[in-house]
Amino acid sequence: YSLVESALSHELLSSPKTLSQEYYLLLGKLHMATGELAEAESYVRQATVLNHTNPAAWALLGHILYLGNEMTGARDHYERTLSYQEPAPDTHSIRLRLASIYLQLQQYGAAKNMFLLACRDSPSCITWLGVGISCYRLGELKESEQALAEANILNNTDPEVWGYLSMVCLKTARKLEAEQSYKYAVRVGLKDEELLSEIRNTQREVGFGDAGF
Repeated sequence: YSLVESALSHELLSSPKTLSQEYYLLLGKLHMATGELAEAESYVRQATVLNHTNPAAWALLGHILYLGNEMTGARDHYERTLSYQEPAPDTHSIRLRLASIYLQLQQYGAAKNMFLLACRDSPSCITWLGVGISCYRLGELKESEQALAEANILNNTDPEVWGYLSMVCLKTARKLEAEQSYKYAVRVGLKDEELLSEIRNTQREVGFGDAGF
């Protein structure tokens, strides 16, 4: 990207100072695309100094930290992005990513609320699954099942949906449904080892849920 950087530098020198933030944001995007996250972060932070109220800059910084697995920092920058009245580019994707971070950080109430906002804007299997997982972790089993049912309507071959449906049925003592949901989750390719382990541990605890018992 050296030629691109050179062209951007020339543009910066020949343009008004108000364009300099865009210059740093473009450099940040270029370095992010090549995996040079430290350089990308440095350029975008310079952009935020020039204009600290631009949601696009904070969103980009959130993306960079997310790619670097710095979830707490990414969360903080995504939250700041969404706090502005001016909408950031691709707000829906930012909400989905922020909601997934909340799940990873075990902030299940915040995750539920963010996934519900995403459902309001653009409902999908992913958004309803997120609501279902959040409610399950909060112990809201009825709400979880309702959300998972919505997800299943939109995509009835998602293995994670069937996996969590099986978990709900295990927790609510519905043996046949728990077994059928688990069997279908495996049939459609459930590969999430953590979820599979959790399902099997719960099956052993309750004494049902796998037709092999």
